[in-house]
Amino acid sequence: MLPAIALMLGLAPGGDPTGPKHYPPTYVPAVVPNGYLNQPSFDIDAKPRLPVNPYSPQPGDVLLMSDTNRFWTLLFRIALTGKPGHNGIVITMADGRLGVFESGYSDTLYSRITPLDYRLNSYPGFIWIRARTTPLTPEQDRRLTEFAMASDGKRYALIRFLLHGTPFSPRGPLRTAIFGKPLGLNERYYCAQATLEALIYVGLIDKRFARPAATFPQDLFYDTSRNRFIHRHPPLADGWSPPQLWTPLPGTALKGKSRPQPPSPWPGEGGAYIVNPLPTPGQQVPTPTVVGYVPGELRPIATVEKGRQRVGFFDRPGFLRRR
Repeated sequence: MLPAIALMLGLAPGGDPTGPKHYPPTYVPAVVPNGYLNQPSFDIDAKPRLPVNPYSPQPGDVLLMSDTNRFWTLLFRIALTGKPGHNGIVITMADGRLGVFESGYSDTLYSRITPLDYRLNSYPGFIWIRARTTPLTPEQDRRLTEFAMASDGKRYALIRFLLHGTPFSPRGPLRTAIFGKPLGLNERYYCAQATLEALIYVGLIDKRFARPAATFPQDLFYDTSRNRFIHRHPPLADGWSPPQLWTPLPGTALKGKSRPQPPSPWPGEGGAYIVNPLPTPGQQVPTPTVVGYVPGELRPIATVEKGRQRVGFFDRPGFLRRR
C-alpha cells in the first residue's frame, strides 16, 4: 500500500501551470463553435455513429473526458476503474456565456471555470456529452453558477483521490454508504465528486442516494457500476441522455491532439477562429481570446485514430445490466 501511495504522490501533477501546455491556442469553428454530437451509445469505443447533430449545450450537461497516458492508466488500474477518467459540467458563467466547471482542470491541482467552446475544442482527448433531457429552471441555473463560482480556484482533493488506490477507499462494500456521502459547498473535490456535489447543491439528484466521494467518472458514463451501491443508484440515470461522442468535424472521431491546431490549416467548412488564452490583469489564469481567423480548406484528414483504440477490461464495468 505505501509504495503505491508514494508512487502516486511522486507522479501526481503539481502546481498551477498557466502556460500554453495547459492553456494552448486552438481553433474554434466559426459556424458551429460547439461542434456536433454522434448518436448516443453506452460504449467507450470512440468511433463515428452517424448521423451527427449540432450540439446545443445547456447548463447541467455533463462532459466525460478521456485522454489516457501511462500515469493515469496506472492510477485507474490501482483504483479498479478505467476510461473515461475525467469529467466536468456545463454552467452559465458570470458574463452569461456557457462554461465548463471541473476539478483537476488540464491535469492541474485546481478547480477551474473555462468557456465551453474553448474547452471543447482544446481538450487533447475524446469527449462524450450526457445532455440534460429537461432544461434547468432559472433558480437551478443560478445555484449551479453559484456553486461553480464558489469552487473556482480551490485546490483539487488529491489525498481523497489517492485513497481510492488503498484499502481505505470509500468504494468498499460497506464504506460507500457511510464515507461516500456529500460534503457540501466550500470543500475540495476531485472531478466526479465536484460534478455530483454541484448537482446535489442544485437539487437535480437526491443526496440520500448520491455518493460523490465514492464515484468515478466511469460511473457517470455508464448507468451501471462495479460498486454495488452506485450500481443501485446510478447518478445520471434520470434526467440525462446516454453518452454522445463529441466532434468539431462531422464524420470524424479524433482525439483533440490529432486534429489540426494553429498554425496548421483548418480542414472544416466555414473557417475557424484562432483562440489563444492571454494573460489578463487581475486574474490568475489566462483568458481565451480570439486573435485571428482562418478560412476553411477542404482537404482530406483521417476520420479515426491510427490503429484501433484499446478498450481494456477495466474500461467497461463488471455489471452489464442496463436500466
